[in-house]
Amino acid sequence: MNNIQHLFWPLRPLAALAAGLLTALSLSVVATPKAHAAPITYAFSGTVDWDDADRGWSSFTGSFSFNSLAVDGIADGSTAAYAHAGAPWGMSVSFDNGAHVAAHQQVFNVLISDNLGGSDQFGALAQNAAGTQSLQLTLWDFAAQVFASDALPLPDGGLALADFQWSSFSYESSAGLLQGRLTDFGCTSGCAPASPVPEPGSLALALAGLGLLLMRRAARTA
Repeated sequence: MNNIQHLFWPLRPLAALAAGLLTALSLSVVATPKAHAAPITYAFSGTVDWDDADRGWSSFTGSFSFNSLAVDGIADGSTAAYAHAGAPWGMSVSFDNGAHVAAHQQVFNVLISDNLGGSDQFGALAQNAAGTQSLQLTLWDFAAQVFASDALPLPDGGLALADFQWSSFSYESSAGLLQGRLTDFGCTSGCAPASPVPEPGSLALALAGLGLLLMRRAARTA
């Protein structure tokens, strides 16, 4: 081994690491990931308070899914409507453990109000294409503490029934209007905090630090 090889031999592991980081940096700059739909699903249950049709139902369970990347259709800083159409977005509800099931995916909206009239509101509204049937739930926070804005996505971990002081549920069809309130509400998927992804700037800093370490190592072995 000549003198030049002897000088740089201890730096080989660090050089290999630098090459790996440089490759990762180039890939992160060139291959920018595209945004994809980010489904979020909530489940809920409740009791029936009133039914115009007197069908005898006493309870309901259901769920709805929406896209956290949906675009707000209302140009207002305190109120938002996020429209969806078709599967997998929509709401389904079962009354009295399957005695009747209603599901709508044709027209679906997530509604958010931030400190509107002194309260925060979260709602979901599903309708059939003709608009003759609908499923709707709304939750109110009269302290206006749940939302910092009307923007999606919702807070990490999702919303819970305890975040609100009042709730309502309705099912409207040709048979009449059914109304109720929620006894349970929470996120079942898509609400966990996203894992942080290193940005090109972070990799650049790592390379800069590694370069400084290489220079110091070379100076000591010279």
